[in-house]
Amino acid sequence: MSTEKNTLRRTLDRLFVPLTVGPTLLWIAAIIVYPTLKLLWSSVFWQNPISGEKQFVGIRNFTELLFATGSQTGVFGLAPDFVSITWHTVVYVGLSVSISFFLGLGIALLLDRDLLGRGWLRTAVIVPWVLPYVMSGLMWRWMFQSQYGAINGLLTQSGLLSQKIAFFSDGTLSMMALIVADIWVFTPFIIIILLAGLQNVPEQLYDAAEVDGAGRFSRFVNVTYPFLKPSILVALTIRIIFDIRALDLVWVMTQGGPGKSTEVWASWLYRTAQVFNRPGEGAALGVVLLAVTFLIVAALYRIFGESPY
Repeated sequence: MSTEKNTLRRTLDRLFVPLTVGPTLLWIAAIIVYPTLKLLWSSVFWQNPISGEKQFVGIRNFTELLFATGSQTGVFGLAPDFVSITWHTVVYVGLSVSISFFLGLGIALLLDRDLLGRGWLRTAVIVPWVLPYVMSGLMWRWMFQSQYGAINGLLTQSGLLSQKIAFFSDGTLSMMALIVADIWVFTPFIIIILLAGLQNVPEQLYDAAEVDGAGRFSRFVNVTYPFLKPSILVALTIRIIFDIRALDLVWVMTQGGPGKSTEVWASWLYRTAQVFNRPGEGAALGVVLLAVTFLIVAALYRIFGESPY
């Protein structure tokens, strides 16, 4: 009897890892590996928009998107559209992520203190993030509207402006409106992640640093920051990924306009693959976007991935 029990136990031990890890690996394969392979496969084909017939073209989709052809001229031989849209993406992602990170860090440090109504404040800051992105985009588009928008009304009634501004008729102002909306939507996410990280800092270290005469800045650099690095890594990684693939806000507020002044990689990919019905070139752009995202995430892990101590 004991021999049968030992045999059954050994069998269950051998099956434990496949039964527990196997479903997870299958799920990862279904939502990550297969779509990635499908993207790579689609990027080397050209599809007839009328008949749907596919033709293998190798890297032609990449070269047509990335490099200048004919009389076109671009920086380092790159296609002008690729250069300008990449610059728009860098501005949009760089300013949005930087401002929302430092703003979120400041608010998180404030909410970490023993404030009156701290619980209510922590709940209130989540509201912009839980709203659907399309709803947020529509709300901010209305607020920046030239004739009846709340921002124009506030600025003109307060005397700061003599006439209303057509925000969405100017490329720079349209980009500014997008960045403001993006900061409003995603700063609460930064606050939540960093506030959770602040809970892991031992109070004894603060007490010891205060006894040693360390000021607030010194306590933050030498005590708070090392323990906050994992949270910063998570916050920046997810935040940058969200912004690089941001389509909701851009499409709802500007659709990449006026002209192509607010076109970013995500909207360019959508326009190429869906609006212009060129899935091969859209897939090629998706591969480029995936590679750039991977490099950025790898750099973030290099900077913030070390253990606190």
